Amino acid sequence: MSRSGVSRREKSWRYLHYGRFEDFRGRNGRARWTGGYPVSRTSIVLWRHDQIKTDELVRFARGAEDAGMDTLWIPETWVRDASVQLAISAYSTERIRIASGIFNIYSRSPGQLAQTASELDVLSGGRFTLGIGVSGRAVIENWHSQSFDRPLVRTREVISVLRQAFEGARVNFAGQMVKMEGFRLRQRPVQKKMPVYLAANGPANTRLAGEVADGWIPFLIPFSRFEEANAILEEGARRGQRPAPEIDTAPFVLYSPNEDTGRARDLLRPIIGFYVGAMGDYYHGQLTRWGYGDEADRIRGAWKDGGREAAARAVPDNLVDDLALCGPVDRCREGLERLRQAGVTHPILRLPDEMDEAEVLQGIATIPALQ
Repeated sequence: MSRSGVSRREKSWRYLHYGRFEDFRGRNGRARWTGGYPVSRTSIVLWRHDQIKTDELVRFARGAEDAGMDTLWIPETWVRDASVQLAISAYSTERIRIASGIFNIYSRSPGQLAQTASELDVLSGGRFTLGIGVSGRAVIENWHSQSFDRPLVRTREVISVLRQAFEGARVNFAGQMVKMEGFRLRQRPVQKKMPVYLAANGPANTRLAGEVADGWIPFLIPFSRFEEANAILEEGARRGQRPAPEIDTAPFVLYSPNEDTGRARDLLRPIIGFYVGAMGDYYHGQLTRWGYGDEADRIRGAWKDGGREAAARAVPDNLVDDLALCGPVDRCREGLERLRQAGVTHPILRLPDEMDEAEVLQGIATIPALQ
């Protein structure tokens, strides 16, 4: 135990997971996140969150913590409220960070986003990261009954007012999409600076992440083209007059550890087939932009003709290998190093959807061997 009352082990853990960090309590009892991201951070996203019971969620969260994961990310689709699952995860753990992966910026008002993030940060003792994004037109308009208007403008304005709210300022903002006047967030976060990450894949949104966010969360960008995608982020950082290393490059990365590489690929084909075949033009256009137009066309055509199973069969091996870590752990480690060389500082691993609880926990347990 050091003179400050913090063990050397705890100090090392804080540096590994947070970069430069003052005492966890910080000045005036507040945690202080000062930026900077070591390359050793690896996290997990619990994508099958909509299928699990509370006791399973607790075991997953603790399993991720025991495996040394930096952060447990929980998405929000149209099934469960992620804020509740994040609260359960925070209450069930002691060290691992928790993060929304992601809250969309339409269904919650900016004020509600600030309240939710602050509450989760207080509940977790300063361990929350706010991940946000625009989601997609179909979800926003057909489920949340909101107009999917001017997503880039709205994103910029929402992040601006969130920063003000987290700093304790009285928010007066008259933007094109967001208007707030005279209110102050009554419960401040524990962290002096709340990390705000932006999910973004397209060039304009990626530049915006570089300009205004603390972290960038892309998905399904081919490993072979990731360095080019990261250059777009850096372009945004220059526009915002920010050093690019201050921005955490944190993609969701498909991860299927299995001694049988063919089986590992097969577990991921349905995920890729769904996103390319069923999610409108978004991921189809993304893969086309990065050089996989023919493959994307075949997958979308298979979805239209034969549904999910046909689309999965249409996903070729070379595409799986360029979008995912799959196969024996040594092979996955090589792929992860490839990503780090392309600029990834914080891979967020997503296991196959079809795994049961035991397989998920076993998959989580393999992650330390990737380092």
